[in-house]
Order: sequence, then C-alpha cells, then structure tokens
Amino acid sequence: MNEFSYIKKYIHPLDHNSLIGNDAAQIANLQDKLIITKDILVEGVHFLDNNDPKLLAKKSLRVNLSDIASMGIKPYGYLLGLILPNNITNKWWKEFTSGLKEDNDQFNIKLIGGDTTQNNNNSIIISITAFGFTNNTSLTRSKANVGDYIYVSGNIGDAALGLLAYRNIINNKHCSYFKNKFDLPNPRINLGLLINDYNIASSCIDISDGLIQDIEHICQSSYVEANIYIDKIPLSKEAKIILNNNPQLLETILTGGDDYELVFTSHPKNHIKIKDLSSKIGVKVTQVGYLSIGNNVNIYNHNNQKILFTKKGFQHFSN
Repeated sequence: MNEFSYIKKYIHPLDHNSLIGNDAAQIANLQDKLIITKDILVEGVHFLDNNDPKLLAKKSLRVNLSDIASMGIKPYGYLLGLILPNNITNKWWKEFTSGLKEDNDQFNIKLIGGDTTQNNNNSIIISITAFGFTNNTSLTRSKANVGDYIYVSGNIGDAALGLLAYRNIINNKHCSYFKNKFDLPNPRINLGLLINDYNIASSCIDISDGLIQDIEHICQSSYVEANIYIDKIPLSKEAKIILNNNPQLLETILTGGDDYELVFTSHPKNHIKIKDLSSKIGVKVTQVGYLSIGNNVNIYNHNNQKILFTKKGFQHFSN
C-alpha cells in the first residue's frame, strides 16, 4: 500500500464531518477567538520504540488536549502529521487509528486534516495541532497575583515513575499502574472549563515538563514567587509506597513531568468554591502553596526548610 491507500483506508473513516479530502479544511466559525496548540512526539524521546499504537495515538492527542484544557477552552478539532518508517504495518495503522477514533468520540473532537510522509531514519514522529474556539476569555500564565493560592489537580509523579518502570529502574507490583499513567494521561478539560467559566483561576498551566518547572513558568510570566510544601503535594498511594522505600525519587516525582494535570492559582476567597467544584466533577484538587513577592520557586519540607534539587524539570537541548 502507498500513502494515499493508507489515508483512504485508515484516516478517512475518522472523518464524519466531510472536513478531510481537500487541500485545506474550511471551518465556519469566525465570531469566536481561536485557541491553538501543537505538540510533537518523537520515538526515543517522548515514547518507547515498542509502544502500543493505540495508546500512542491517545497520548499524542491527549497531551494537546491538555494544553487546550489549561486555557479553559473546549477543544474542537485537530490536525495530524505522521512521519513514519517504511516498516509500518497495516496492524499498526489499524490500532493507531482505532485509538484516535475512541478519543474522538470520548472528547467529542474532530480530525480535520493533516499529512503523512516517510522517514528514512526508521523512527516514528507524530505532530498534532489542536484547537478550540471561545467567546470567553482564556486562562493564561501571566495574571497570577501575590497572595494567590496554588492548586494542583489529580496526583503528581505517577507518569515519571512509569517511565522508570519501563526502563526497569524500579520494579515492583505497582509498575503496571505507573506505566498506565505514563501511557494514558487524562486531560482535565472539564476542570479547565469550569475554573474559567466561574472566573476562579488567575492563571493556569498544564504539567508537562515537571511540577516545579511548570510552576516556574507561571512565576516568570506573572512576576511572582511560589512557595510549595512537600507535605501538601498530592501523591497516589502507589507513589507513596515507592517513595517510602526510595526517598531519592522525590526529585523525579516533582520534576519528571508527563503528569498532564493542571496547576492553577486563585485568590484565597475562592478556596471553598474550588473544593465544591472539585467534589462536583469528581476531580481531586489540592492546595499546595501560595504566591509571594519575588521570582523563585521555593520547595519546603515538613520542617519548613527549603529543599534544593539538581533540576527543575525536563528540557530539550539541555546537554
């Protein structure tokens, strides 16, 4: 089969809105603001060479949806770019597109176009551009205020531990749980929408590169300082077990990334509203610290002493 055969057989069935098939897609929505994001996933950097194609499709899409969620916007659709080696099989195509189909339905989004090309380096590269529309304001990193509380959704560190499990650096009965968290993030779309609609959040970002580094992005954009307390950071019971036996993994948990949870800031007066909202939608939201004057990210232990780490998070081109 050639490029066009693959597209016809596997990609076109994903299109239920006649948006695919021309040189460009037409979307009739000119009254609202366009919110757009792109993420590129590269084999050997963002995923392993033996990744399940269905899970790979879902993760590639969900990391983009997480970006849209952090803006407080409902995603509408996406463009898909695939750079593939010659040895990609029909089975791979079938599983990959079935993963996209499931998430298209789950998140009510549309594939509106894209491109495929051959990679002679024998590796897979996936590029997705996702977007949404809004007539509301969007959340940003730049409007946090001194005195705001810092909140985190879900748990932190499970995905980073999942990567360690795949690399056989940790090995216990919880590894399958951690691997699943690495493979299948859960974009907090409803949470992002509600904290935006209710005008609760002063700033927001998703955790892709590590909790500390992504909080630092808010601090740099808003000219504030973050004070985070280790005892308040939400961890799964599985992560707590690992940490009890391997306390040196605390840095990995806080800086490893791939959490795709939301970090947002809010005035203290909204604390009860946030707790009520958390209960309403069934998403755990935890206050982990507060903002003050300055430009650093300070991490404190249970004795209120600052903790220093060797890194803040994942960075490309850092070597």
